[in-house]
Amino acid sequence: MVRLLLVAAAALALTCDGTAAAKLDPATVNQAQFSAERSKGFSPVILKAQILLDRARFSPGMIEGRFSENAAKAIRAFQTANGLSSDGKLTPETWDRLTATSTNQSW
Repeated sequence: MVRLLLVAAAALALTCDGTAAAKLDPATVNQAQFSAERSKGFSPVILKAQILLDRARFSPGMIEGRFSENAAKAIRAFQTANGLSSDGKLTPETWDRLTATSTNQSW
């Protein structure tokens, strides 16, 4: 898992502008809280969701902190498996169920 996080951090650093990379630290990711606003770029909330989806065995593809088609598919599969409305969107209900799957820090 540590290797996966290191690879994700390295990929993110290579693909993000300096602002997003500067905001990427364990505290930012671990303290990320659900927000209905959807960022077009990097989001600590999406990064945390991708990490938690991966830990729950619902691969979101590349863990990079950006909402992608693969992330939507993983969210949809997670929602279906957990008896939630499966629309592939990160909703408050999905976020609550997802964060309940792991007691460990995201990073």
